[in-house]
Amino acid sequence: MEPAGTFHLIGNTGLHIEHQFDDEGALSIWFYGDLVVKQGDRFDRYLGHLEGLQQLLDDSSATHIHCHLEHLGEVLSRGQHAIYRMLHAMRDQGCAITIYATREYPAQSEHLNMSRLFVNGLSKHPGPPVKLIEVRQAS
Repeated sequence: MEPAGTFHLIGNTGLHIEHQFDDEGALSIWFYGDLVVKQGDRFDRYLGHLEGLQQLLDDSSATHIHCHLEHLGEVLSRGQHAIYRMLHAMRDQGCAITIYATREYPAQSEHLNMSRLFVNGLSKHPGPPVKLIEVRQAS
């Protein structure tokens, strides 16, 4: 997987994921669109991409992950939980985590609530910092 790139999930979903390392080595990941497929090849490719993002850390000196969920729409819970499993694994690899979320639309409000639960739960355990930034409007 390249240090910067875009993943498009082709089919009846509008999901795409972008990632890029900045000059300081932080990895930013942006999620856009919806993920309404439950299983099959498309969902497996989505899970494979998240694993690939995790593996990017093995070949980098990244110490911080910026996960942008402000443009993420409707996502089945299995797909949503996969994002948090990825972030948890990245934190276990020594990376600080910052999640950006909004409550602009009902689906995004759900992501904000899930992010709060994730950050509150993980903050109680030793490790790199994990925080949530609530964006007032998705830009």
